[in-house]
Amino acid sequence: MSFRHVSARTGLLLAVLWSGGGASAQPAASAKPAASAQPAASAQPAAFSWDVPRVLEWVEVPGVIRADGIPVKLRSVKSAEKPQVILQHLVDRFEAAGFYIPPDKHRTQWFQEPQLTALDTERFISYTFVLQPNPDGTTTVVLGEANLGLARREQGAFAPVFPGGTDLMQSEMEGARTMTYLASAEPAKVRDFYGAELRGAGFSETSEGTWRRGGEELRVSVRPVKQGRVAVIILRRTVLEDVLEQDVQQGPQPARSRPEQGQR
Repeated sequence: MSFRHVSARTGLLLAVLWSGGGASAQPAASAKPAASAQPAASAQPAAFSWDVPRVLEWVEVPGVIRADGIPVKLRSVKSAEKPQVILQHLVDRFEAAGFYIPPDKHRTQWFQEPQLTALDTERFISYTFVLQPNPDGTTTVVLGEANLGLARREQGAFAPVFPGGTDLMQSEMEGARTMTYLASAEPAKVRDFYGAELRGAGFSETSEGTWRRGGEELRVSVRPVKQGRVAVIILRRTVLEDVLEQDVQQGPQPARSRPEQGQR
């Protein structure tokens, strides 16, 4: 199993990690024990580790992604177990670890598939899983960990935002930047908005949803998430072949042999 299928959902999963379904649903003050009630450092529980039943394949996403300045680690697991069994198993794991699970009214449901975020209030790390049933009876489990304690301030949005857009989140991975947010509009209206905005900024559409301006490329994806609501995902990257000189693109070329003196 490659990560290609999972990567199409990466922007939305990152939003889940830092949305109403995750870190923003902070526990009440009473949910975190007072300093005097906390165990000594030597008695602190071991770091949480994912435990998915009946694993068939496991894919680690290399490196650490930054989502709104928060370091995030992603991985994908393919399991032979049913989603309902995996969900209950992981909820039991969260509860056994003493994590805070936000009440239903504080959660944001980004996907139709089951999902849940829990917060380790000691280490200030949130853990998210999304369950995707597969046609062959297996289940793909996307797992994410966000280290909220290492957050840093992000820069402003790198692309226009549809009027009224909410839950704006930006991430960075391997030189590419992603921007994700929600909008209350039909997909066609959002696409028309970006067509006008990007053309006005000097971009040209090279293929559906892909815009170029010199060596800069924006890929705009608009996906319905519920009635009248869409998720907008924008990927920004540098297209090297457009900014490098031709000889740099092609690399060193073999030298042509020259005829010796007196030869033609």
